[in-house]
Amino acid sequence: MTPQRLFDFLPLAVQSLTQPRVGLRTVLAIPTQRVDVINAAWLVIVLNLIISAAFTVFGPTPTGPEQAVVPITTSAIMLALTMFGGGILVYVVGKKFGGTGSFDDSMKMVVWVNFILLLMQIPVPFAAAVGPEITGLVLILVVIVAMVQMTAQVMELHGFTQVFPVVLGIIGTQFAFGILLLIVLGLLGVSVPIEPAN
Repeated sequence: MTPQRLFDFLPLAVQSLTQPRVGLRTVLAIPTQRVDVINAAWLVIVLNLIISAAFTVFGPTPTGPEQAVVPITTSAIMLALTMFGGGILVYVVGKKFGGTGSFDDSMKMVVWVNFILLLMQIPVPFAAAVGPEITGLVLILVVIVAMVQMTAQVMELHGFTQVFPVVLGIIGTQFAFGILLLIVLGLLGVSVPIEPAN
């Protein structure tokens, strides 16, 4: 059955945790227009902002003297640049190394990975309520899952067969993109975490 509504994608996201290539294959098989993919990207961005705001309001009260939160405008800009810039990079870098994925499918993949990682953020505030050690473990798990998902899905998207070069490519691209993101934010006059948490 082809997923139609947002909640229809939840079981597929769970399946993708253990079968990322199968999950992406299902997503790529869904007939869409480019505008649908762009709208899905904005939906994931908005959901990220809502969850982040909810965590700030209802999450554990910060106890450290230097705690800070990211302004919502900065978060929105960073998420948008990461989402759409990530789609472009997955397509361009993949093509550079002989990949076969299209731009629309690259955007689909980036949106899908971000949706899965969005769902994985939900346990974070509950872990924070237990203790910082648990929070650290959850965050490490999220990073590992993100890397596994990106590697497997890039291989599926572009038809790559060797894991190690894909992993190196992802790490190198993320590093370069992080530097570029800081430069772009600086040019836009956007500052990163300066608002003190109440």
